[in-house]
Amino acid sequence: MADRLLVFANSEVQKLLKENFVTVAADDWYQRRRKDKVGEYFAKVVDQSPRKGVHTKQGHYIFTATGKLLGFNNNRGPEKRLAMMKDALLKWDKLPKDVRPVDIPEHGKNDQGFYRELPKDGQIVKVYTRCLEERNGRLQKLAENKIGNLSAVDHLWLQHSEVKKLGKLIVSGGGQISDGLSLRIAKFHLRDNTRGEPRDWKKDELKEWSLKVDGKGKVSGNFLISSSDGEMGYEGKIKGSISVDTGRLTKFDFLVLGKHWGHSKYTQGARPGKTPMGQVFRLSDGKRASDRIPPQGIRWAPGYWNPET
Repeated sequence: MADRLLVFANSEVQKLLKENFVTVAADDWYQRRRKDKVGEYFAKVVDQSPRKGVHTKQGHYIFTATGKLLGFNNNRGPEKRLAMMKDALLKWDKLPKDVRPVDIPEHGKNDQGFYRELPKDGQIVKVYTRCLEERNGRLQKLAENKIGNLSAVDHLWLQHSEVKKLGKLIVSGGGQISDGLSLRIAKFHLRDNTRGEPRDWKKDELKEWSLKVDGKGKVSGNFLISSSDGEMGYEGKIKGSISVDTGRLTKFDFLVLGKHWGHSKYTQGARPGKTPMGQVFRLSDGKRASDRIPPQGIRWAPGYWNPET
């Protein structure tokens, strides 16, 4: 992730992207599996690159609207990325002008097995995760020169029926938040994703877990989550507030503070020992495209919506 950050933090890369390209971001895990028009188009582009025949299709591709590949690069520094982008622009300039326009075809049906969409009347909560350290007697973000010093972002999705249930729970005086929503938060969102894609927690790894709301919408909770070998875990407390009006969330603010330890396959480089980590959950209106990115943990959709399994 560090090399990607270096690439997109480069001012010349940013300028070229804004002025000369239409930028698209997509999750390779879905795209390479889709059996629909989008999947076919993605495969057409990828098969012109070094990723043809390779399991993962991750990388940065530059291609025309017709699907002609002009450049490819993956996880390299800004200098190589800039060279690739400039070379692609030269190739574009050499293309005959009559082959540049394209008729937009019918989109067709999405492959529902590998397409995720917020349920009707569902709502989105943004989840920000940041590694912390104690400096000058208080918790602060990591120093600028440390890996993982930026905030990672994910999204918690809620179904309309779950929001209505929350509203009824608050009106009735409060209690434990339903297992479906509560366990979804624990298994898929109390994770260290600051260095990559973390694995999901298993239900039996929740050694201690409580999340409740009172009649005024005040939220409190505590947790201890640990792998079976104890090599990875997270423990801490949750506090916040929830407001529901006519079946819609108007507020969903959580602050999670705790200590995390260990790493999973794709989150290497964790700090040694148990170290501070903080998370903020905040309601989103979903107006920006970036707010509607599916949760990382929803790749297996049945398990995300029914985390008790």
